[in-house]
Amino acid sequence: MQDVRSGVDTLAQALSPSEVAQSEAENASEHTEYVMFNDHSTAVVETQTRSPTVTFVQLSRYYPISHSLCLSRPCSFPIFPRSSYPDIVYPVQFSCPFLSVMSFQRPPPSPNHDDLDPQYEHLPFYQQPPTSGHAAGVIAVPTEINPLIVECDFATLPTRQTLFLAQTDMSFQAPPPSIQVATGHDVLTEEAPTSSSPTAETASSHPTHALSAPPQPNVFANNLSRDALLAYAYHLYGIAGQPLAGLTSLPLANPLPAQSVPEQVYKLQLLPLLITLRSLHPQDTAVEAMSNIGTTMRAMGRNDQAYEWWWKAIQIRPTYWDAIVGDFIHFNDLALKSAKENLFSMLLSAAQNTQDSEHSDILYRRILDVCTFVQEQSVEENGRIRSQVMIEDLHRLQKVYFTSATVRAMDDDTQQDAVRDYFRGIEVTLCQPPPSVHTDTYTIRELILATFVAGYLVQSATDGPVPAEVLESIGKPPGTSLGMILTSDFDIFRTVKLFGDQLLRALLRIGGNTLPFLLLLPDHVSRLPTLLFQMSGGVLPAICSTTPQGLGLERPSDSAVQQTNSMTSTLLLALAKRCQDLPVSDITIPGFQDTLNVNHSLAITFYYLALSLTPTPSTYNNMGIILSMTSSTSSYDIGATSVPLDGYTLARVYYNIGLQLEPSHPHLLTNLGSLYKDQGKLEEAIRLYLRAISVKPDFDIALANLGNAVKDTGRTWEAIEYYRRAVDLNPNLPEALCGLVNSMASVCDWRGWDALADDGFGVDSLGNVSSLGSPRTAAPGYMQRVKTICQSQLDAAYFQNVHCVRASHTIEGWINWLELAFGRPLRSQEQHHWRALIGLFYGRIDHVRQYVNEAGFVIRFLHWLHPRLQRQWYLKAQPYSDLFLRPPFPRTMTPPIVPSILPFNTFTYPLPPRMVRLISHRNDLRISYTTLSQPWLPKHVYPPPSPAINGVLNIGYVSNDVNNHPLSHLMFSVFGFHDKQRFKIFLYTTSPWDGSVYRQKMSKDADVFVDASSWSTQQIVEHIVQHNIHILINLGGYTKGTRNDVFTTRPCPIQMQLMGYAGTLGAGWCDYLVCDPISCPEDLCANAYWRKRRARPSSSNTDVPLDLYASIDPEDLTDDWVFVEKFVYMPHTFMVTDHKQSYRTDENLSPEQRVLTPVTALWLDEETRRMQMRLQIFPDISYKTIVFANFNQLYKVDPSIYAVWLRILSRVPNSILWLLRFPVAAEEHLLRSAALWAGAEVASRVRFTDVAQKEAHIHRARVADLFLDTVECNAHTVTADVLWSGTPVLTFPKHRHKMCSRVATSMVHATGFGNQMVVHSLQEYEDRAVALAQSLVYTPSTDKDGTPIVRGQGELIDLRRNIFLNRDRMPLFDTVRWTRNIEKAYQEAWRRWVEGTQFEQSDEWEECTGPEKQSGSIWVKDEEPYDIVQYDDSQFT
Repeated sequence: MQDVRSGVDTLAQALSPSEVAQSEAENASEHTEYVMFNDHSTAVVETQTRSPTVTFVQLSRYYPISHSLCLSRPCSFPIFPRSSYPDIVYPVQFSCPFLSVMSFQRPPPSPNHDDLDPQYEHLPFYQQPPTSGHAAGVIAVPTEINPLIVECDFATLPTRQTLFLAQTDMSFQAPPPSIQVATGHDVLTEEAPTSSSPTAETASSHPTHALSAPPQPNVFANNLSRDALLAYAYHLYGIAGQPLAGLTSLPLANPLPAQSVPEQVYKLQLLPLLITLRSLHPQDTAVEAMSNIGTTMRAMGRNDQAYEWWWKAIQIRPTYWDAIVGDFIHFNDLALKSAKENLFSMLLSAAQNTQDSEHSDILYRRILDVCTFVQEQSVEENGRIRSQVMIEDLHRLQKVYFTSATVRAMDDDTQQDAVRDYFRGIEVTLCQPPPSVHTDTYTIRELILATFVAGYLVQSATDGPVPAEVLESIGKPPGTSLGMILTSDFDIFRTVKLFGDQLLRALLRIGGNTLPFLLLLPDHVSRLPTLLFQMSGGVLPAICSTTPQGLGLERPSDSAVQQTNSMTSTLLLALAKRCQDLPVSDITIPGFQDTLNVNHSLAITFYYLALSLTPTPSTYNNMGIILSMTSSTSSYDIGATSVPLDGYTLARVYYNIGLQLEPSHPHLLTNLGSLYKDQGKLEEAIRLYLRAISVKPDFDIALANLGNAVKDTGRTWEAIEYYRRAVDLNPNLPEALCGLVNSMASVCDWRGWDALADDGFGVDSLGNVSSLGSPRTAAPGYMQRVKTICQSQLDAAYFQNVHCVRASHTIEGWINWLELAFGRPLRSQEQHHWRALIGLFYGRIDHVRQYVNEAGFVIRFLHWLHPRLQRQWYLKAQPYSDLFLRPPFPRTMTPPIVPSILPFNTFTYPLPPRMVRLISHRNDLRISYTTLSQPWLPKHVYPPPSPAINGVLNIGYVSNDVNNHPLSHLMFSVFGFHDKQRFKIFLYTTSPWDGSVYRQKMSKDADVFVDASSWSTQQIVEHIVQHNIHILINLGGYTKGTRNDVFTTRPCPIQMQLMGYAGTLGAGWCDYLVCDPISCPEDLCANAYWRKRRARPSSSNTDVPLDLYASIDPEDLTDDWVFVEKFVYMPHTFMVTDHKQSYRTDENLSPEQRVLTPVTALWLDEETRRMQMRLQIFPDISYKTIVFANFNQLYKVDPSIYAVWLRILSRVPNSILWLLRFPVAAEEHLLRSAALWAGAEVASRVRFTDVAQKEAHIHRARVADLFLDTVECNAHTVTADVLWSGTPVLTFPKHRHKMCSRVATSMVHATGFGNQMVVHSLQEYEDRAVALAQSLVYTPSTDKDGTPIVRGQGELIDLRRNIFLNRDRMPLFDTVRWTRNIEKAYQEAWRRWVEGTQFEQSDEWEECTGPEKQSGSIWVKDEEPYDIVQYDDSQFT
């Protein structure tokens, strides 16, 4: 029969358990020759022609042996040191617990080979020199070390040599019928052949050594020899990678080269030894040897064979943890890490690294098979761990549950199974050890309920009494305190198991159909284990042992507590993370009757438990993150003072304690910095971010946050460095990329902007122009990447807050709210419509495919409902607060996702209509969520104001800009111009005074001025309600520092957006946007779009499922509309200005004086002022030079319009472009782009000046010949400044859907000369600017006194003269006219609300015949005439 062990290649092929078994069968006829040593020891030598290595020799006592062996290769001997020889001499230095090499000593000759020389009697191993005088050796072994292996090279000795070994106090075990042992190159069979006698061939080959099946004891099967072989095996596994300190892997005298390649060491030495060990010790060591073989196979890259060996070992002993989970495993983004190779780490690594999905599934299936097998063998059906699981190994069993949960969580179809395994991994720690009865086994249900009881109890020590209904539900009297519980024999788990149903109902009542929020201080959390596990001394019960008397529990070792606590915390953190992040917002918990609605409360509970068991900086960090998103509030007592406690405050506490544990923890530093940033403490935030980056320079999030903080200080150009570093580290980090693009745009650094489809103009990474489709722009540039990231963030909302509608109320509950809003029962058709709409959320719905944003629907419904309930209350004219309850805000809802592109950024980014609309809408959802979930809100809607007394409406303006700010510049006189007989004006400022004169005058002009800069949202809202505000005006929108949170609570029935923000708020709480037909085309209003769709013959109100009648869902896929609000259409322009009152010092003439002054004199004075100021600003240019200008902040300049400006300069050689250093950092980028795009000569004609004070800025604007407007976002206030100076403005309303790009068009039309200043394409823009410039001729002249002056002629001069001379007549600068018109809008809006006709499809709207039936917009008519005079050149020559 062919020998399967004929070489190294054959050996490598016979490595799996099945292959070894096959080899055993094939070699059953093979045999081994036994060599006897004086009846006390056996050396096993396989009958091979080559000289073997003697693998194992052992004696039972110190005894000389005389026998001859042929030894020409290294041999391995287990040598057991003798502790009775303290005087041993060490030939070499030893530094490890086992040896692989010893040197030789030459002992003196002994006359008698049968007697050991007495002077060497202390040596445990002695090699007697031969009589022939050839060299002999003595190996000395230190006595204080463990059993060890010594390799000896006898290649230099004669072929016939006498060998002496000695050992004391050894015992024998009976050998199997036949044993074969592994030698250097061979794998020998484990099972005995059928006959124990050697074959004739074998016997004849070695007649000197042959013995026929000697019935000798198995000297290889004792424990000491087993341990020695295992130690040597571990040594071989270690030296394959790197030799252990102080040792060599082969004898020093070895004539053959040592094996340095790990695979060769494994093949030639380690595997034979392990397989031999498995054969010799089938009962107690086979599993360990099999596992080690698996480890070796893994090291050799033979994963399938490693799996077979490990799996077979586990099947024999399911609790052999080294093969399953190794020594260390932890949770890291659903990945497993192990400090030692094992089955799980190998399979998971292979599954994650393969590109073959089918193979990956097989590997994951193998993991789950192993997990299931181990779990079934280790845990009883009732949840108790079986006796074979040692207390010290419980954490390893938990790792198995963690592994199965992690793998199941990767599949959407097994999410609940994953949660179940997380639960079971925790539950095994809750069951008390025997002899406790079955009722003392507990589940995750009891743990959750017990934690709430314990939380309330520990909280009661500082925050007031435990809720009475909680105490009553568990059979405790009201007023029960923590101290009373701790001094009693109170088993909290038994209590909650007994009263679980009552307790759950009480908690759900407190939390509003979900678990309530517990806001616990860290000190409270640290006390939870003491209360939860009071019966086991604050330790998890399962790792305790029952006292011998059976009367109590004994505490386990500290290491067992630490390891089990750590693993339990890991499982709890995984659950917390899932409750925090899962797109599906419900988790089925065994023991609960229905699906438990999951919110941050449950996640926080799991975090509390994890932190109480294993307080780590990372857990404190996670705790702070989730608390910072929590809107709940509480309080705690400091002495006699009750201090409010909200999520933000508590998050800061947890961050700070985490930093006490690890002061340089980068995540804690960063998140604490973000808290300070959100509170406006920018310098403190920057300091913390810098500390985080100093610890972790590659921390992308900290770099992005630092960029945001620096940008918010006004140093946008400095933020670029931090954003760029963050993007280099993580190109797809939204905050970093969006921050970088925004900051680069603010300084006109357009390098890397790709060409977009609207104008096909882009800039490559070097700053060169690249058109759409150019090879240089094949890869997406910054703008395309920003759009892609924004879209992904918008889409992410469809995975969030799923089921929060049905978690909030039943369908009947929603219908009840609707009937309250209508003031009557719903009619049959209405019932059908609303039940069909709301019923969508109670059936199967594909949120992603159908673009369903459940949080958006709930918040929109609340905003839709509130003003209707207020009107019903208004009609009752009685305090029916209990009747008009607002729907409770869903506690299961998590904060809606907000895109990284801010609403204000949409002004300058070329984004499509739906994206613009949704960016604003998602910001509204986040603000509304934060406010509407506040506990201080009353249960009812805010009461409506009383009817207007004597027709006087109370108008409230809310602004953050009542200081030296463009808004105040424009509205400076409005509050004083209001008709105080019909309106009472309230002005709320939410920012501190900057010391300027603007607030002084405006505060005096208002009837009631309220400095609410230090007020909370609640205080502002309650003041508005108490003062009966009928209409509330938002003057900020989404600009910095605005208080939209005030408006989300709906403190008054009519709310409008005016002036501060030129775009949609996307908010249901904003009823009207004040605009004009030019800035906001009516068809882009949701209300008009609804009417248009309703008028179609085939249309129905269910075309878009989530529309609330005329309130269309902003998630609608169409780009046909943008504005959620209805419009208040002002005549002329919605922009109000105050220049007519505030900026007259250029002429020093009042309006009345100016009327009496001849226009020729006015114009001559103006020409003189212009040329004098021109000479002051640009003394180096000719009077003939045409001055183009733009005075905007430079973030409004985009590359396409800048390229147009440069082409204009090229076509008008005698011209310059005047820009402001606004900011200074933009100058270098604009000049570089000009040189690259138009050449050095054109670039030299781009001139910059510093920003001037307001009045100087307006006066010097007259120096420009033509103001070239930006087109993505126009000049707004600056347009008014320039037109007041008389300078014409050239503008292009580029986008119909962007109000900000149409404001200047609205304003120039309000001059009466708009047709001369508005174009409709970029090419027309360029041509018109060139034509106006070429029409202009300046000629020297003299005035009537002979003073030299320069006079201008041409179309551009005519336009300038008409603007300048008519500025007191035109509607644009008529502040009183504008105020009277806005008052008309206020009165009309109030009428519609009182009559109910504001609400489409209400009974009142259906019956009305007024203008609101035709249009939801309010069209203000201006009956007051105005007179614009057209002057021609002939009048002034």
